[in-house]
Order: sequence, then structure tokens, then C-alpha cells
Amino acid sequence: MKVLRKTIFLLLAAFLLLLWLGCGDQYRPVANPIIGPGGQPQSAHFAYIVNYNRNGSGSTTTIDVSGDSVSWLQPLGVGSIYEALPPSSNALFIANNGSDTVSDFPAYISGAVTTVGLLSGSHPIFLTSTNNSNMYVLNSGFNSACLTTGSVSNIVTATGSVGNTACVGLNPVNMVQAASGGQIFVLNQGDNMGQGSVTVLNPVTLELVKTLNPGDGLGLNPVYATSSVDGVYIFVVTQGDGVHPGALDILTPGSSPVVAASVPLGVGPTYSYLDPHLNRLYVTNAGDNTVSVFDASNVNVANTPPIPSLSAPVAVGTTPAGIAALQDGSRFYVANSGSNDVSVVSATSFAVLKTVAVGVGPTFVATEPGSTKVYVTNPRGFSTSIIQTVNDTVSATIAAPPQVPGCTASCALQQPTMVVTQ
Repeated sequence: MKVLRKTIFLLLAAFLLLLWLGCGDQYRPVANPIIGPGGQPQSAHFAYIVNYNRNGSGSTTTIDVSGDSVSWLQPLGVGSIYEALPPSSNALFIANNGSDTVSDFPAYISGAVTTVGLLSGSHPIFLTSTNNSNMYVLNSGFNSACLTTGSVSNIVTATGSVGNTACVGLNPVNMVQAASGGQIFVLNQGDNMGQGSVTVLNPVTLELVKTLNPGDGLGLNPVYATSSVDGVYIFVVTQGDGVHPGALDILTPGSSPVVAASVPLGVGPTYSYLDPHLNRLYVTNAGDNTVSVFDASNVNVANTPPIPSLSAPVAVGTTPAGIAALQDGSRFYVANSGSNDVSVVSATSFAVLKTVAVGVGPTFVATEPGSTKVYVTNPRGFSTSIIQTVNDTVSATIAAPPQVPGCTASCALQQPTMVVTQ
């Protein structure tokens, strides 16, 4: 379990991607698909792939869903590793870990990039927002505002500038904003002698609301957090420590947030995904190659269990890393980084319908709003696989761009790390 915990920290600390390249640890940034930013024709859908460049500036590849064709390639800053779209927004934000910046540009047309500078040493690794006015940046490094801890910076989307920067815990790895512009929950793996903590911030001022520790009922080694659809609950995946098993902690936001309840998970849980259409929560258990499925529409922290399971853990491929569900409610797709494939699972029977071979080391999966395509990034294969859902076969493989712009032969390629769709 200690090895798994270290692995997950490497997954989410984007600047350590180079260690993953040399040592085999998987890197898996995760985000939910984003639907329909305002102002874009709703008949057109696009997929945006962030490419990490170990030898220079990264990029974003924009794919037209209708034809599986590359519409344009957008150069970005150094260490591009995570992207997010605020709700009802035309702007795509990308965290550039190596250059301490965030890039911001129009999502559905090739346009000028706005570069938002962060404090030196910030090393941004994650972005989150459930409102149109702000984009919150999780910084894993030390900067002049937070000399011994990580931090969160607030980008005001109207001006493209940083408003506030607040200190959080040591070695932050993940954060989530509660739905509808609620509080911000930051998962810190370095606090309490490596047992972890959760920092809760006011979304307007970034003032500290509360810090939750193991003594408050928080499970050991929190790794990933997801908000319920209505923002009433925050679901935190904790890994345990080899003695204490992994668990799903249910936190309640408010003036004094608490760990209200907990349910057990499989071995080595790493990531959670909320399907807003069926209101289900999926958790990947990398240690025993399963996915736990919960009914997020029926949470009651006074009940036993506080969140009901919809099935026994679903056996999938080796080392499940990412998951996404079709919006039509028929299936969900699990990227298995250890077996280089994707498990296609029925959303009604929870049976594995098919296993689709993809590239090397798939870590991230996203579906597009029409439920016709599934996008899978393969960082170690330097490609993105596109699965057509009509028969669940790979319809195209998109190679990552070269590390050196203009290279045409024997080119070292960038690594696609994640994708969002709209």
C-alpha cells in the first residue's frame, strides 16, 4: 500500500512526469467531460488533448469529433499537464507546470493565447471551477506567498489575472470545488507525517474554513475528490496505509465541514468519477483491478451504508486508471494502464461487454456529448485512441505532435496526458 500511495502522488504531481517516464509509475490527470460552452454551435463537438513535452513547450491538439481529424495544434507553456473548461464558457485553461503559468484561449477556434503568470515556484498541477467567474489553480510547489506548503491561486476569468493566493497543506495532489460555486476542498498528502489532510477554502476570499485531519475521521492518504451533483456532499477517495484499508469518505460542506460518513473500497483506490446523468459514482481500485459503483442519488449519512452500492466490484483490466460514462446511459469505459486496453461495461448489468486494445499505458478516458466516440490518451504510446461506440472498436489513432516543432522524420513525440470534450 505504501508503494501504491507513492505512485498516486506521482500521478497527480505533474512536474514529476519525468520520473514516471523512467520508472514506470503511471501519470493520470483526470477531469470530467464538459458539455456545451455558451456561444459554440451545439451541432459541433470537439476533443481537446493536452500534450506534455519533456524537452520544451507543450501543446493542445483539437480534434473535430465528426471526422476524427485534427483541427489545429495550439502551442502552450512548458510542462503543460492539465486542462479545464469553466461551465458555460468559451475559454480553455491549461496548467503549465514548468513555466509557472496558466494558458487561456478560445476553446472552439484557433486564437491568441493569454498567459497568466503565477508566483515563481508555484508549479501548477490541477484546475477546478464550477462557476464562470473564477478558475482555481492548485500549486504543488513553494512560492513567495507560501514558503513551506502548497497553495491555491484564483484566476479571475473576466480579467485573466490572479486575484488571491492562499496556502494549503504540504504536497497537495488534488482539489475539487463543490457544485454551483461552493467551497474548495484540497487534498494534501504530506501533512500529518504522510497520513494526509483536507484543506477547505472559501471560494470568494480563499480564506481557510477548516482543515480536516485523520483525527477528524478522515481516512489515511486522500488521493481524489469529487462533488455530488448538488454540492451537498464531497466524496474523497482515501487509500489507507496497508493496515487501514481504503475508503470513500463523505464530507459535508458548510461553516464547519465534517467527515460525515465512510464506506469501504477495494484495494488501492486511485480515482473517482461522477456520472451526472445517472447520478452514479465510480471508483477505480488499481490494487485489485476492480471498479466500485455507488448510487450517488441516494446518499444519507445517517444510514448504513450511507451510500449504497449498485453492484459487487466490477472486475476489469490490469491497473484501472481512468473512467468515463456515455451520456446516453448505456455503458461506461475504463482505461486499464497495466493491460493496455479499455473495458466496456454495461451500465445496467455491470457486465464487461468487450475489451478494446488501445495504445501503451492508457491513463485517461473521456466521452463526447453525442455518445458516439470515446477518447483514450496513451502517454507511453505517444498517441490517443478513438473508439467508435457503434461497435466499440478503435476507429482512429491520433499521433502526438513532435517535441521539436517542424520535425518531419524520426521525431521524438510529446505525450498526451488528458482530454476533455464539448
